[in-house]
Amino acid sequence: MKKFILILSVFFISFFAVFSAEIQGRIVNNETKSPLEFVTVSIIEKNSQKSIAGAITNNMGVFNISSVNAGDYVLKVTFIGFKAVNKNITVNNQILELGEIPLEEDSKTLKEVEVVGQGSQMRFGIDKKVFSVDQNIASSGGSATEVLQNIPSVNVDNEGNVSLRNNENVEVWINGKPSGLTAENRAQVLQQMPAESIESIEIMTNPSAKFSPEGTAGIINLVMKKDRKAGYFGSVGAGIMLANGNKLGGNTDFSINYSNNKIETFANIGLRKMSMEGNSITERTNFNNADTTVLTQNSTSTRSFGGLFYRAGIDYHIDNKNTIGFSGFGMIGKMGNDEDVNYLQIRKNTTDTLRKYIRNNTSDANHPGYHLNAYHKIDFDKIGSNLITNLSFSGHNMEFDNNYVETVLIPSVSNDNISQNATNNNNEIELKTDYTKKFNENDRLELGWNSNFERRKSTANGLNNLTKSEIDTYFNDFTNDEWIHAAYFTYGKKINNFSAQVGLRGEYQIRDIKTTSYNDTSIYHPKSDFELFPSMYLAYSLPKNNEIQLNYTRRVNRPRGRQINSFRDYSDPTMVSFGNPLLTPEYASSFELNYLKNWDNHTLSASAYYRFTTDVIRSVNFMEDNILQSTYMNLTKQQNTGMELVAKNRLLTILNLTSSLNLYYSKIDPSVYVTSENVNVNIDGQENFTWDAKMIANILFGRTFSGQLTAQYIAPQVIGQGKQYEMYSVDFGLRKTFFDRKFTLALTGRDIFNTRKIKTSTSGNGFIQNYESLKGGRMGGGRVIGLTATYSFGNMKPKSQEKGKQQNQNSNTEMEIED
Repeated sequence: MKKFILILSVFFISFFAVFSAEIQGRIVNNETKSPLEFVTVSIIEKNSQKSIAGAITNNMGVFNISSVNAGDYVLKVTFIGFKAVNKNITVNNQILELGEIPLEEDSKTLKEVEVVGQGSQMRFGIDKKVFSVDQNIASSGGSATEVLQNIPSVNVDNEGNVSLRNNENVEVWINGKPSGLTAENRAQVLQQMPAESIESIEIMTNPSAKFSPEGTAGIINLVMKKDRKAGYFGSVGAGIMLANGNKLGGNTDFSINYSNNKIETFANIGLRKMSMEGNSITERTNFNNADTTVLTQNSTSTRSFGGLFYRAGIDYHIDNKNTIGFSGFGMIGKMGNDEDVNYLQIRKNTTDTLRKYIRNNTSDANHPGYHLNAYHKIDFDKIGSNLITNLSFSGHNMEFDNNYVETVLIPSVSNDNISQNATNNNNEIELKTDYTKKFNENDRLELGWNSNFERRKSTANGLNNLTKSEIDTYFNDFTNDEWIHAAYFTYGKKINNFSAQVGLRGEYQIRDIKTTSYNDTSIYHPKSDFELFPSMYLAYSLPKNNEIQLNYTRRVNRPRGRQINSFRDYSDPTMVSFGNPLLTPEYASSFELNYLKNWDNHTLSASAYYRFTTDVIRSVNFMEDNILQSTYMNLTKQQNTGMELVAKNRLLTILNLTSSLNLYYSKIDPSVYVTSENVNVNIDGQENFTWDAKMIANILFGRTFSGQLTAQYIAPQVIGQGKQYEMYSVDFGLRKTFFDRKFTLALTGRDIFNTRKIKTSTSGNGFIQNYESLKGGRMGGGRVIGLTATYSFGNMKPKSQEKGKQQNQNSNTEMEIED
C-alpha cells in the first residue's frame, strides 16, 4: 500500500509538471532595486489585444503565470506610480524565465493619483485566508470583538465566546503568537482592544507544522497595525456609544508612528468604557420520581467594563542583515456586574409554591495583563532566507470580589449573605527559533524549535457574612504547570503549476496539576506525553485563473483553565459548575479541499472539509441532590463535515460584496459519564445539520463618503445535550472624511434590530431546561449606536509602493503561495 501511494504521488507530480508552460519573473524598483509587491502582470494576445492570463507579485516581487499556450504575446506590467512596461515574449512548452524587470517611477502620476477604496478585502495563501479590516466601517469605535463579528467563518456570541466554523476549540493569536490569551481572559482582552489598532485578520483552518497544533478548529491571528511609511504620522480619535438600556459609553484612541532607514517605532493607547443592561429567563423542569417541579429564574443585570489598552514597539536595523526589535501590549481593565434574579419553584401537578426567593449577585473584577516580545532577525540573502529568534513573556490576571445576598420569601427560613474572593493568574514564557532557507523562489525549507512554560494558578475562599465563618465548599487552590517542547520542519516546492508543502511537528508535554482542599489535602495529577503532528498541502493552478488546493493536518485541544479547574461556581445556587482535572486532550485529523476562481471583478472560494476527533471534550449536565451539576468530560468520537463558500463581488464600481455560506454536519457517538457518587449519566449520540450565512456590503457614495452593511444568520443547531435556536443580526456603518482626508466621522450601529440573542433547550438525566437571553449577554450584547471622530496628522503622503499596494488591494484578490 505504501509503495502504491508513493508511485501515485510521483505520477501526480510528474503529470502536472509537464501539463503546461509557465512564465516567471521578478519586478523591482529601477533605482533602489528593491522588490515591488502587488504589481499587476498581464499576458496580452498580439492580434486581439485581449488579456488571457495574469498575476500579482508577492512580497518578493515574484510572479508566476501558469497554463499559457505556445505563441507570441506581450507581457504588460502596470503599477500605480510607475511607468508601464510592455515586453514582447515568445512562449514554448517549457518554463520561460524573464529574470528581473525594472520599473521606473512616474513623478507626474504620483502627483495626480488619488486612491479611493474601502471595504474588507481578502486574499488567500496556501494555508490561510487574510482579511484586511483597517477600512472596516461597521466596527469603527468598537473593539476587536466587533471586528471578528464581521469576518466570514467567525462567530462571536453574546458571552464573548469565539468560534470558527461552529467550533469553539480555536486559538486566538496576536501578531502570530498566543500572547497569553486563554479561554478565561480572551473575551475581556478582545472587548478591551480597540478596533482601530487592527490591520488584518488571518484565518488558518488547517495551519502547517510550523505553527502550534493547539485548537482543533484552527487559528485566528490578529495582525496589529504597524505602518512603515517614512517620517512620522499618527491619529487621535474619540467617540461615544449608546448601548441598550440607554447606557452611554465612550472611547478614545491615540497612535503615533515614526520610521527612517534605521528605526521603525510605533505606539498606541486606547481607553474604553461601556455599560449595558441585560435580562434572561430560565425554566427548568426537574423529575424526581413522581414529584415533578418547575423552577423559573428571571434575571436582570447591569454590566460595565472599561479600562486602558496600550501597545508599543521598536525595530532597529543594525545593518543590511541584522534587525532587532522589542514590542509589547498591556491592559488595565475593570468589570462590574449587578444582577437580580427572581426564583420561583412550584410543584407542577398542584402549582403549589415550594420556594420563592430573590438573589442579588454583585461582582467587581480587575484584569490587568501584558505581553512583551524581543526578537533578532538575520537575513542571509535577498530571496528570503533568514533566522528569527523570539523571546516573550506574558501575564494575565483576573481578580474577583463577589457578593451573594439571598432573601427568602417562601418558606420562612433564614437568608444568606456570602462573599467570595477569587484570583486567576496566568504567566507564560516562550522561546522560539525559526530558520527559513530558500534555495530559489520555488524551493523552501523551514526548521524550528519552540519551548514554552506556563503556570495557571487559581485561588478562592468564601465567607458567610451573617455568621462570620468561612465556607469550606467555596475554597479552592488550583495550580497547573505545563511545559511544551516542540521541533518542526516544513518543505515546500513549486514545479510549474503544482505546489506542495509537507511538514512534521513533534511535541513533548509535561503537565502537573495540583488541587488543595480546605483541610490542606493535596491531590496531584501529573501527566506527560509525546505526539507527532504532520501536515501536507497540495496546490495546482488551473487555466483561466482557477486554483485547487488539498491539505491535511493533525491537531490537538489540550484541556486548560475552567475545564480542569476544581473551582466550584456557586453564583447560581440551583446550578453548580466545576472543572474536571482528569480530562485528557482531544485529537483531530482534518482534511480540506479548496477551490479558488478569479474573474476581473469577482472571486469565489469553495472549501469542503472533514474532521475526525477522538476523546471529544464537552460539557455535561446532570441532577444531584436536587441541584443541577455542570462539568466536563471526554466523549468518544465526533465527525464534522462541511462546505464553505466565500464570494467577493465588485458591482457597478461602487459596491463590494463579501458573502459567505457555511453548510455543516456533525455526528457525536453516545457516551457515559460516571459521577463522583458512581452514578452513570447517559449522554445520547447526536446528529446535526445546520448552516450560517454572512454578507458584508461596502458602498462608495462618493470620494469622501462610504457605507457598510453587515447581515448574519445562524440556523438552529445541536449543542451538548440539546439545541440552540436560530440567531440573526444586522450592523451598519457610515464614514465621511473632510479636509483632505485628515478628519473622519463614522456613525455605526451594531445589532440594530436587537436580535443577536441566545435561546437554548437542554435535557439530561432528571431535567429539561430552556434558556433565553432577552437582551444582552455576559459581554454586553444587544443594540449599540456609536459616533467616532478621528484626526490624522503628520507625513500622510505614502511611498509609491505603499500607494500602489493600497490600490491593488482594493481591486484584486490574489492567491499567495508564500507565507
